[in-house]
Amino acid sequence: MDSKLTETMRDSVAGVSAYVSFEGLVAEAGLRRRHRAVVAAAVVLVLVLGVIVAPPLVGWQGQPATVGTTSGASEALSLPDRVGTPQLGAWSVQRRPVAAASMIFTAENWWYEPSSMGYVAAVSTSGDDYRLLFGGWGDPAGEEVLLSSDGGTVAMANELVELRTGKTRRLPSVSGTEETFPVAWSRGGDRLAVVGFDGRYMRQPDTTDAYTETRAVLAVWEIATNQLTTITELDPRTLFYGWLAAFGPDGRTLAYQSGRTITVITVGGEVRSRFTVPEGTQLAGKGTWTPDGRRLTLVTQRRCCDGDAYPSRWQLRTVDPNTGAELPTTTPLAEQAGLVALRLLGWAPDGAGVVVRYHPRPDAEVAGFGARDGITYGEWTKLETDVVALTDNGTRLLLAGTGEAMHGVDIADDVIASGRTHAGKLPPDGIGPQYRMYLKIAGLAIVAVLLIAGAAVLTNAILRRNHRRRRSGIGSAPGTDLASS
Repeated sequence: MDSKLTETMRDSVAGVSAYVSFEGLVAEAGLRRRHRAVVAAAVVLVLVLGVIVAPPLVGWQGQPATVGTTSGASEALSLPDRVGTPQLGAWSVQRRPVAAASMIFTAENWWYEPSSMGYVAAVSTSGDDYRLLFGGWGDPAGEEVLLSSDGGTVAMANELVELRTGKTRRLPSVSGTEETFPVAWSRGGDRLAVVGFDGRYMRQPDTTDAYTETRAVLAVWEIATNQLTTITELDPRTLFYGWLAAFGPDGRTLAYQSGRTITVITVGGEVRSRFTVPEGTQLAGKGTWTPDGRRLTLVTQRRCCDGDAYPSRWQLRTVDPNTGAELPTTTPLAEQAGLVALRLLGWAPDGAGVVVRYHPRPDAEVAGFGARDGITYGEWTKLETDVVALTDNGTRLLLAGTGEAMHGVDIADDVIASGRTHAGKLPPDGIGPQYRMYLKIAGLAIVAVLLIAGAAVLTNAILRRNHRRRRSGIGSAPGTDLASS
């Protein structure tokens, strides 16, 4: 065979794939099976993590009919004497429900990134465990975020939250209004007075725009039957939440205020009485009715007095619910000086009024009920609200926040009625357990991803190496020698 033909045959053979033995094919198939097995195992690990961890992370909203007001709370109810800033990443009620809360509180400075506005802290009746709820509106506890009498349910803008399950139920729309806010719980927890309102941003005298209520409607909601009874239209300029309405001890009578007029009605809407009060006077709070149901308690602000650093004093007085005539009282209701606001929560077993006191910031201008954004607005109110019982000797401190931990506060009626307090267990410092869990999950996810990537890279490298070896040792059929042909 001449040299030209030999060279042509060699070029042809060079384009033919290398001969691969049967053993090589078996080895490569086994390696590919092991590669797929490793990758599959890593994928399964990621899926298992997702199945175990994802549902609790997402949370769950129950069907409306599941939310009730029975908490199963401990009979030995007691109020912690102090509370502290909850951890960033503390458990939410949805993630870790509690039987009931002795109290709830809010502030706007717990965490600077992100702000705590919109979050509500609940302190459980057993163990003082802290739980977080998110309302979204940034409303203060005790004014627009209300704890039921047994501590089992929190009412906030547009929804109820059941603490023992974390499930929610939407508040009803009132006469077609856009938003629904709670204003008073009945003592038995079976009724909730609500206000439906419409609003829009409007230009203010100082040329700024502010959200302003343009229509407000009061209603009573029967929670179990979902029956809503519309009561009346309110003056939207005087929606002083926290001082707006209160149920009587029997749960079938409601006192509410619109402007300077106080009206007492049945829950069916029948008017029992109506009378006017002086300017600067409001229903005292959710504890407006005395325990015997025979008196209403009003709170009045006096702008005085010489020498006061913050010239604003508050006086509680009781009146006849039928006529509004002032009645003598046998319980101590001493005037409270130097406060932005005073709100009555209820009555201790010894007859002392239990009140929330809002303290002013240094050099703050005196605010009244008609103040823009509400009388307790943070611009002039310290986040150092406290709760005291009014006694013959002045006051008895019941609850305080550490530092500036507490602005708004509400306490379960059953806890107030127990008259018991205990040394509060403050939350620990550092990142909360929910965020620590997120970090652990992220770490496990990273490990799983690295396993998948490592298995893929290692197996691919072995396959490439074997492939290069086979190409470098191109074989031909046994007994053939082209060069010698």
